[in-house]
Amino acid sequence: MMQILREEAPSSYLMKMVGFSEVKLSHHPYESAAFDASGHKWRLIFHPAGKEGDGKDHVSVYARIENVAASEMLMHNWEVNVELNFFIYNHNDKKYSVFQDGTIKRYNKAENECGFAQMLSVSKLNDPKNGYINEDACIIGVEIFVIKPIEKLERVVFTHNPPNNKFTWKISDFSKLGDAKYHYSDEFVVGDRKWRMKMNPKGETENKALSIYLQAMSYLPNAIVSCTYAKMKLRILNQKNSDHIEKTVWKFYSRENETGSGKSDLISVEDLNDESKGFLVKDTIVLQACLMCISDTKLVDSI
Repeated sequence: MMQILREEAPSSYLMKMVGFSEVKLSHHPYESAAFDASGHKWRLIFHPAGKEGDGKDHVSVYARIENVAASEMLMHNWEVNVELNFFIYNHNDKKYSVFQDGTIKRYNKAENECGFAQMLSVSKLNDPKNGYINEDACIIGVEIFVIKPIEKLERVVFTHNPPNNKFTWKISDFSKLGDAKYHYSDEFVVGDRKWRMKMNPKGETENKALSIYLQAMSYLPNAIVSCTYAKMKLRILNQKNSDHIEKTVWKFYSRENETGSGKSDLISVEDLNDESKGFLVKDTIVLQACLMCISDTKLVDSI
């Protein structure tokens, strides 16, 4: 049994018993008026001195289901799964003591009443120093949450080396790109989403370096629109040998198109313009994005 303090009153039902001393030693239950909670009718069942045979000098408290939806009644093995939290107001703390055990209560044809046989000791409840009784009154409540079967589950798989995961962007007439800050590749598809590369030939920083990014774009038809993880290598290819420059970056991309993820200083402008280094040949550069891992999201019926 777990006990916490909370300022908020229970959301399902609350009752105040005035003149509580008259029944404080009673093992017979008080049954509340019927109330609605989570689509059903219920009663709060309160044994001030414990349920005979089970209470053992403890307060016993239960919630009884009074009706079941017609669709459930038609099922011979109907079941209503519930999370129950019981409350007693503590006047010392000016808060509610909330009692819970972390388990789901299963109401069915054979079991229409669930709760705690030993919620709180009778001696602790009735001792005025503890604050549960004030001016011979006791305030008791319950919160009832029906746990409905989940309809769909989200399954996220991180796939390494997905199909068609490499995109090469050849940019001719590099020196004639103009004054636009950013230049964009064609879109390409990896997984359930479109992607494109973004490049700033003059760089973002004062040291003047070529900047390269990968942007997540729109989703394919029928794709699940959710956050997308991508781990990638961004490269500028050396056209004379295999000494390519590459950087590995990763990011959780949001559902919306963003500025992208990448490197603001992939290669310095000085090294890029030095044709002897092999990255700019005949006024052409070659950039490449390789998605090494992406997430794939599906809604499924079971894990």
